[in-house]
Amino acid sequence: MAGLIDRVRTILGAKANRALDAVEDPTETVEYSYQKMQEAMQETKRHILEVATARKQLEMQLQTLQQKANQYALDAKDAVKAGRDDLATQALSLKASTEQQIQDMQKHIDETRAEQDKLTASQHKLEAQIESFRSQKEVMKAQYSAAKAEVQVGETIHGITQHAEDVSGALQRAQDKISNIQAKASALDELESSPDINALSQSDSGDTIRQQLNAANSNTAVQDELEKLKQEMQQSNKQLDSSSDKSTE
Repeated sequence: MAGLIDRVRTILGAKANRALDAVEDPTETVEYSYQKMQEAMQETKRHILEVATARKQLEMQLQTLQQKANQYALDAKDAVKAGRDDLATQALSLKASTEQQIQDMQKHIDETRAEQDKLTASQHKLEAQIESFRSQKEVMKAQYSAAKAEVQVGETIHGITQHAEDVSGALQRAQDKISNIQAKASALDELESSPDINALSQSDSGDTIRQQLNAANSNTAVQDELEKLKQEMQQSNKQLDSSSDKSTE
């Protein structure tokens, strides 16, 4: 069970890292690092100032001790002149103690100066690193901006290309549809001008009229034939009557 939980934590951690990488802006990370380096520089300068202040205070104390030692030396001389060997001995004892303090103080001052020199060297080194990082930072920001712009332009071009392909497909479909309609219109024109179609159209619209006209023509021919037959018979009868009259005489 514990192994399963650890595995789930690992998977979730990996997904979280990928999510962070997706939203991380490299320029912001670089700027943050540069800010931290600047803060480290300010902290170093503050330590240097503290060490320098402490050294200055020790030097002031050293100067005071040196003045005391000089005064004790004068006091010892004055006591010898006054015949006060006891006071001279006391003054020389204080002088020796003060000189020991001076030596100890000088040691501390030297150590403080060495610490200050060390911090100052670190400051110079850090300044050089910051300057180098600043130059690299500007280069990286410019590169990132250029790369980001290139990606954006590429995405835009890809979108335009894809849109153009969609438009081209739509235009082709429209052209195919127009061609299909034009073909149908042309076919209808050809069918409309065809004799068979005209005959079919006329037969569809005028069958009754044509039949009546044909029937009327047929009746006229019969009537004409009938009249012709009547005329022939009348002519024949007239000839027979004429022949009969001649034989009677």
